[in-house]
Amino acid sequence: MEMGRLKARWRCFNRSFNVEAKAASRSVVLHWLTWIFPLMLFILISANFSAGTLLELPVAAVDNDNSILSKRLIRDLDAGSHAQVSQYSEGLERALSDLRSANIYALLYIPHNFEADVLAGRQPSPVLYYNALFYGAGLYSTQDFPGLTAEISQEYTAIISTAIGKPLPALATVNLSYESLFNASGNFIYYQLFAATIHILQLFVVTCTIYVLSRRKMLLAARPFSLALMGKLAPYTISYTILLMVQLAALVIYSGASVNGNPLFMLAIGFFYIMAAQSIGLLLFTFTKDIITAYTLIGLLVGVAMTYSGIAVPELSMPLIAQIIANIEPLTHALYALFDVFLRGVPASSLISVCALLLVYPIVTAFLVRKRLPKRLHGEDIK
Repeated sequence: MEMGRLKARWRCFNRSFNVEAKAASRSVVLHWLTWIFPLMLFILISANFSAGTLLELPVAAVDNDNSILSKRLIRDLDAGSHAQVSQYSEGLERALSDLRSANIYALLYIPHNFEADVLAGRQPSPVLYYNALFYGAGLYSTQDFPGLTAEISQEYTAIISTAIGKPLPALATVNLSYESLFNASGNFIYYQLFAATIHILQLFVVTCTIYVLSRRKMLLAARPFSLALMGKLAPYTISYTILLMVQLAALVIYSGASVNGNPLFMLAIGFFYIMAAQSIGLLLFTFTKDIITAYTLIGLLVGVAMTYSGIAVPELSMPLIAQIIANIEPLTHALYALFDVFLRGVPASSLISVCALLLVYPIVTAFLVRKRLPKRLHGEDIK
């Protein structure tokens, strides 16, 4: 008797899976959502990060000194790999206006008497601003400046010492010892590109889930309903997991990155992460009045995920309420776990705990939508 029930449930799941897989293979929209558009976007983003970092970012220079030293500073900054410097003869206000509108990402301001102050042993203040709203581009455009100013300072210290006829006092020697897990400021492939790949995938998973549910009213006739629903979503769980593995493999093969942990751990985490993301799509579909509202709220989801997942702002620097929001978002846990596998080896016990945590999302979602979802599928906007 019990075996007969299990076989009947398996037939329901399998029938729903096969019907959905065949329908998806014939749908142009689903092809775009499940692999064409995600891969195109991945290739475009990878092209931006192909050198491992951003190069030749537009930087303005306002030179109020016009001395040999100020021209050298501008020339050497332009010769670096990160900045492409253009001199602004229009003045500081025009440069600041372009900085605010993101026509440039940084602004080098050299004050009057810059060279004279340097030679006199005073401390002039050339300033390099960058637009923090464009964190990656703005910050990276300034990467060559600290080393350049240190080099000039060392050179002119020797010139001043010779001029006054005695050596300047030596500074105290400080030894700094540190060990970093990864160098996020040195290589985009190991941080921003990896994180963006996982983050963007969630957008497509949620969108696809809402689209599939909005066009599957026949789901109501299936029994048991819960297994039929799982069968409908399972083809996309598998396809998006494969897509994530293909993208991560491309990072390793074409971008020179390396996976330090067990790649099978990434497969397991990715599978449970896709299910958690599908749960968010299921919640948006179930608790909105129409499909347009559900699609609109995806934008809010993307903003929350980007802000609180630790990609843009470190979690430890957030206030308590923001940390709570960060830990509600499944992307946060998936990112941390995948970073651990990607950048260093982790034990299987750590993998099990993360997968169990991500599994909580579909379980809780099933409890929340069990009564509301059938009613939602009766809506007039469902085909």
